[in-house]
Amino acid sequence: MKKTILAAFGLAIAALATAQLSKYKDWPKSPEAYFLTSEERAEWSKLTSDADAEKFIDNYYAKRGGHRFQEEVERRIAAADEQFKLRHQRGAESARGRLLVTLGGPSRVTQTRSMSDTGVTGDSGRGAIEGTDSFGSATGAAVGPIVQTWIYDKNKFDPSWDIGELKLQVVVDSQKGMDQLRNAAAADQAIAKIAARSIVNPTAAGGTAPAPATGATSPAPASGSAPPAPAAASGSAPAAAPPPPPAAAASLPAATRASLEAVLKSGKSSPGFWGGSFHAVSGEPFYALAFYFEGGQAPAGGAKFGGVVTNPSGGEAATFWEDASLSDMKTGAQADKVFEKSIVLPAGNYRGAFAIYSADGASALQTASVNFTLEPQSTDFGVSPLILTNELKPLTKRPGETDPFVFGVTKPIKVEPKADRTFSKQDSLWYFYEVSNPKLPEPAAAPTPAPSTTPGAAAAPPAAAEPKPRIMQRISVLRDGKAAFAPFTGPAEMQILAPGYYASGSEIPLATFEPGYYTFMVNVRDLNAPRDSTAFKGLDRQEEFIVLKPDGTVPERAASKAAAPTPRPKKP
Repeated sequence: MKKTILAAFGLAIAALATAQLSKYKDWPKSPEAYFLTSEERAEWSKLTSDADAEKFIDNYYAKRGGHRFQEEVERRIAAADEQFKLRHQRGAESARGRLLVTLGGPSRVTQTRSMSDTGVTGDSGRGAIEGTDSFGSATGAAVGPIVQTWIYDKNKFDPSWDIGELKLQVVVDSQKGMDQLRNAAAADQAIAKIAARSIVNPTAAGGTAPAPATGATSPAPASGSAPPAPAAASGSAPAAAPPPPPAAAASLPAATRASLEAVLKSGKSSPGFWGGSFHAVSGEPFYALAFYFEGGQAPAGGAKFGGVVTNPSGGEAATFWEDASLSDMKTGAQADKVFEKSIVLPAGNYRGAFAIYSADGASALQTASVNFTLEPQSTDFGVSPLILTNELKPLTKRPGETDPFVFGVTKPIKVEPKADRTFSKQDSLWYFYEVSNPKLPEPAAAPTPAPSTTPGAAAAPPAAAEPKPRIMQRISVLRDGKAAFAPFTGPAEMQILAPGYYASGSEIPLATFEPGYYTFMVNVRDLNAPRDSTAFKGLDRQEEFIVLKPDGTVPERAASKAAAPTPRPKKP
C-alpha cells in the first residue's frame, strides 16, 4: 500500500508542475515529441514554466542534430497528416502516423481484405527510397475495417540497433474514422530504441545544429532499394551548356532512306519502342530511345540502326546508319534484348523516324515515328520523363554526359525503361524520375565549434547543414481505367546527382498484382517554390504498363479500357 501511495504522490507532484505550463502543456503528446526517451519525459514532468519548456524543446532538437533533425521530423509529420487523415484525429497522431514519423516508411504493406473491384490483393508496395511507399488503401473495396501489416525488413535499420524485422498490424476503420495498432508492444520497443539512438550529441545546448549521425533519424533503405546516386555539391544552377556538336550525318542506303521516309509518314511506332527528352548535367538536351526485343525475337547475326530526324521546315537535322549493339534485359526468367541510343541536337522541335534492321539492312524489325522537343537549358523547375523498369544496373566506369538512361557521374546507374511495357508477376516495377532546379532553402548556419581540449590546437568548425529540396509526390495507379489503390501522397527522398539535379526512385513487387493493363501516374511538387508557381502546383508524368499472366501470356483487354500500350504477341 505504501508503494501505491508514494507512486500516487509522485504523480500528483508531476501534475502540479506541468499544470503551471500553458503554451507547451501538451507538447509531450504531440508528434514532434515522439522521439522522447523515458528519461526525458521524467525531466519534462519537473518543468514549472513555459520558458523552461521552450529551453527543453530547443535542447531536445539540438541533441538530435538540430535543424536537420527537426526538418526531417516535420517532413514526416506533413506526410502523415496528408496520408492518414481521419475524421476525428490528426493524421500524424494516428497509429500509422506515429509509425511513419518514428520508423519511416515500411519496406512493404499488405492487407488481408480482398480488393475484388480493383484486382489488387495484399502486398501493395515496397518503398525503396524513404517516404515513397504505397500504404495499401483500396478505393473500390467493400466497407468495413481492414487489417494492414506494415513490414519493416531487418536491414531497414542499423544492425547495431538490434531491432530485426517488424510486422506491425494496424486495424483501419474508415467508417469510424480510427486506426489502432494491434501489436503495440513490438512497435513501442522499436521506437524506444530509435529514440535513444536519435541522440547524437547528449551535451548539445539549444540553438546548435551539429550534423546527425548517418541513419540516426532516417532508417536505412531496404536492400536493393535506393539507386546508388553519387555525392556532389548541391544548390547551384547547372553550368552553362557548351555549344552543341554538329548534327550527325550518315550515308543512308537508298532502300533504307525510303523505308525511313515511309515510317515518318506512318506516324506509328512498334510496341517495343520507348523515347523521351532529357538534359545532361551540363544542361545539354538530348533524346534517348530504346527498342525492345523478346528473347525469341531478337535478331540473330547482328542488326543495324537507322534514323532520320527532320526540323519543322522538313530539312534533315541528322541521319544515322550504324551497327546496333543489343544488351540484355529480363522479363521474369526470360532473357530479352534492348537497343539504346541518344540523339544529341540543338534545342528545338523535331520529327524522327528510327528503325532496327536485320544485319543486311534488308528488313525493318522494329520502327518508330515520333515528334519530340529538346528544351533549352533553363533554371526553371523540371521533371524528367517517368521511367518504369524492372532492372537497375550500377556501372563501373564513368559515363558520357549524354549516355542513354544513365544517371549520376561518380557512382552512375543505368535505369533502362522497359520499352515493351510488359512485366511478369516475378518482376518488381521500379519507377524513377529526375528533378532539376528545385528551390533550396537557405543553408543552416554552422554551429559554434566546441573549445579544443588540446593546448594550442584549433577546433575544426563543424560543417553547416546542407540544404535539401522538399519534393512532394502524389502517386496513383489505375487498372483498366479504375483505381488500383488509393493515391499516396508523401515526401520523396531525393538523391543528388549533380548540382541542381536530383533523382527519386522506388520499387513495387508485382507478385500480388492481377494481370491487366495499368497506368502509373505521379505528380511532383516543389514545396520550397512560391505557392502560386507551377513548381509548387506540380508537374504530372505517367506511363502505361502491362502485368502478364502467370504463364507469361498477355491478358485480355477490358472492354471499358481506353487505348493502352499495344500488347506484344503471346509467348509460345
